[in-house]
Formats: sequence, C-alpha cells, structure tokens
Amino acid sequence: MAPPGARLLDFALIAALAAIAVQLVPLPFGVRLAIAPSSVAYDQVARVAPDAAPQLAGPISVNRDATAFALFLAIVVVTLFWCARSAFHRGGVRTTAWGIALMGAALAPIGAIQHATAPRLFYWRWPAHVGNALPYTPFTNRNDFAAWLVMAIPLAAGYAIAHIQSRRRTGAPFDPESALDDKGTALGIGLLVMIAGLLASMSRSALAGAAAALLLFVLLSRGRMSRRWIVWMLVAVAAMVALAAVYAANIGALTGRLAGAASEGLTGRVAIWRQTWPMVRDFWPVGSGVGTYQQVMTLYQTSSRLFYISHADNEYLQILAEGGAVLGVPAALAIVALGRTLAGRLRADRTPLFWMRAGAASGILAVAVQNLFEMTLRVPANAVLLAILVAIATHDTVPVENRR
Repeated sequence: MAPPGARLLDFALIAALAAIAVQLVPLPFGVRLAIAPSSVAYDQVARVAPDAAPQLAGPISVNRDATAFALFLAIVVVTLFWCARSAFHRGGVRTTAWGIALMGAALAPIGAIQHATAPRLFYWRWPAHVGNALPYTPFTNRNDFAAWLVMAIPLAAGYAIAHIQSRRRTGAPFDPESALDDKGTALGIGLLVMIAGLLASMSRSALAGAAAALLLFVLLSRGRMSRRWIVWMLVAVAAMVALAAVYAANIGALTGRLAGAASEGLTGRVAIWRQTWPMVRDFWPVGSGVGTYQQVMTLYQTSSRLFYISHADNEYLQILAEGGAVLGVPAALAIVALGRTLAGRLRADRTPLFWMRAGAASGILAVAVQNLFEMTLRVPANAVLLAILVAIATHDTVPVENRR
C-alpha cells in the first residue's frame, strides 16, 4: 500500500507501465489502423512484404521485442523503487547512502583513469561492442558515467551534513574534531574523488545538472541553516571543486568544451530535435513503441546518412515519440506527483535525515536537467540509482502505529 502523500505518484507509475503494456497487445488490423495509423504506415514502408504485412493483426509497437524488453526493465526499476521505499520506512537510509558514497569513491577513479589510459577498452581489456564508444568503465560514454556521479554526489553531501549534525548538540559550537571522525573524513575524500571524476568526464550536460543540484540544495538549506553556515558550505564546495580540477581535469580541454557548448553541443541537439518532431507529430496518440526510436527514426532523418540518429538527446521528447500521449500523460503526472511528494516530505522532516532527503532531491533534479540534453536514464545502473534516490526522498518515516 502506498504511504500517505504518495498515492498519486504510484498511480502515475502504474499507468505508465500499463501504457507500455498496451503497446504490446495484438490488435485486429482494423483496430490498429484506427488507433495507430502511423504504425501501419511504417509497416507499409519498412517491411519486406508491404502488400501483405499491414493486413495482419499486430501490436501498436513496430518492434514487439524492443518494447517488451523496455517494459521488463521499467517493471524491475519501479518494483525496486517500491521495495526500497518500504524498506527505508524501517530504516537503512544512512547505510544505503554510505554504500553509494563508497561505490562512487571507487567508480570515479576507475572510470577516469581507464578512459585516460585505454579510451576504447572496458577495464583496460575488453573492446566496446559499439565501434565509436569511448568507455568510462563500466559505462559506455562520458555522459552515462557522469550521470551516476551527479546523482551520487548530492546524496553523499547530504549524508555528510547529516552525520555532522547528528554528532552535534543543539546550540553547541562546531567542533571540527568531533565532525571529522573516520566516517566524516572518508565522506569528504569520497566527495572530492567523485567531483574529480565528474570534472574529468567533461560532460557539459552533467555539469549543468550539477549546477542545478547545488542551487536546489542551497535553497532547501535556507530554512535549516544560518546564512553564515550556508556561506561556509559554498566555500567548502568551491574549494573541493578547485582542488578536484587541479588534480583530475584538463583545464584547457574542459574550458574548450564549455566554450563550445552552444556552438557545437546545443546546435547538434537542436538539429536532432527538429528531425524528431515530425515523428512525435505522426505517432502522437499511442507512440511507435518504447525502445523503437532508432528503428523508426531512419525514415525521418534528414541529416547525413553516414550515421544514424540512435536517440533524441532529450528523454522527454523521446518519451513522446515512442509513447505518444498514452505514455506522455502518465509520465508528466508522475513528475508532478513526485515534486509534490518531495515538497511534503522535506517540509515535514525535522530530523538530520532531512539532509539526505535534500541530497536525494538535488540528485534527482541534476539528472532531470541533464536529460534535457541526454538519454542517460536508459542505462540500467543510472535508472537503479534514480529509483533509490526517489525512495530515499519520498519514504514515509512516520511510525505505522501513529499514522492515524
């Protein structure tokens, strides 16, 4: 059963899963032609036997296997979210945040060093199955690698603040010796390493997400920290970024990538968005089937045929293309419901756990901003971490016997 305040979110998630499942239901040709005419038109153009294939019964999706696999992954991630949220009601948030911080401290140097020394191999040994991939072990590219870090960093920062606050008595002055115990020191080192990994990735979309996360974290801190402490927190963040940049990032290359964000990165993405929009318009009622973007986009691509556009470089636009209104509406409802639930949980929490909720919420915003320009949430590892962050941010800590 959904905890109070989260029923709308759960309803939206169930509706989204149902929308993907509907795309797999075999339909008589007449019904399919009425509700998914663009799918029939695609079959007429793309199938080997255009005269016979459209007359057969079939699903809305133009690729049943791809959509079935996407539905399987979606069910796994949503189920993980529900299980984690239920588990966090009984505790374990700190242990989970600590584990994610340790994983990030190990992941960041492995990915960055591997890419610098063997840019086309996973773990310095295995080549990628995609010819143009530039792995950051264990991720295929810089943006997927940075997405995991940009979600983990705010959570680890929130856990560090919660750890310090839990060891400090109300009204007592700050005691560095008490705050910087073994765990506090390890968290600080982990944060430094992860920030270094994020900068080393030189992912512009992730850096934009990190800036949004920092802004949200500061805004959430205003009601729980004095202005003086917020200033000190920002000074600490600036010091960590500066130190990480000195040791981990090629400043010249990073500056060059940031300078070319508008002329190179954004211009290319806008071109892809413009070519995607006709697909959205044609498939708007029920979509082409989740997981079928690359297959269908071959008919809409107007740019060079020396390469294929494999994704829309905008998660929200691709949801509309693949899912149409039948998936877009519950997806939008889920985003609104998540924001509403997050706001309620953050207002109600008066414990040090608030800082982990704030960190999780900031990580969610960071990856949401990044996916205005990327598709990093379709990587299972990133989707799993997002599910855990949402569970941390929205779980109900009110004892069961006191809910009434």
